[in-house]
Amino acid sequence: MNVKKRHNMTKVLKPATVFFSSLLALFAIAAPFADQTNAQVRPSTPVVNPPLPSQQQPPIATLTPSQGTVGVKLMNKTGADIVYQVIGDTRVRTLRGRSEITLQALKTPVSLSFYRRDRGFLLVSPKVPTTAANTIELTLTETTDFATDKTALTIESDGEVYLN
Repeated sequence: MNVKKRHNMTKVLKPATVFFSSLLALFAIAAPFADQTNAQVRPSTPVVNPPLPSQQQPPIATLTPSQGTVGVKLMNKTGADIVYQVIGDTRVRTLRGRSEITLQALKTPVSLSFYRRDRGFLLVSPKVPTTAANTIELTLTETTDFATDKTALTIESDGEVYLN
C-alpha cells in the first residue's frame, strides 16, 4: 500500500474512531442511570386489590331496586347524634338522637357511612319491610361491644346489601 493511500485512510478512520469511542463512552456513562431509572419505577411491594364486599361476606339482605334506585331508612334509637353521608350523593348530615329519616331514590350502587358523634359504638339491626322491597330499615342502637360496631352500608347494583 502506498503512503498516499495510507494517509487518506488514516484521515477517514481517525474521525470515525473518535466518533465511535465517544459513543461508547456515552453509553458506558448512561447505562448505570438507565438501571437506576428502571429500579425507581418498579414498585417495592406488589399491588394488592381488596376483594369486593360480595367476596368477603354474604349479604345481610337483598333488595329489589326500583328503576335502579333504593331507599334507606335510618332510625336512631340512641341518645347521641349520628353523622351520616351517602358517598358521592349527599354532604355530611346529622341525625339527632331518637329521630329517623328516610333517604329515597338512591341510585345503586350505594355507599352509606355513619357513626356516633360521641364515638360510641353502634349496633345496627337491618330489616327489609314487606311493603317496600326496595328499602332497607336500619335501627341504630347503642352497644358497648366493639366487635358488633358497624359504620358502613353498601348496596350493590343487584340489590345485595352489606354491613361493615
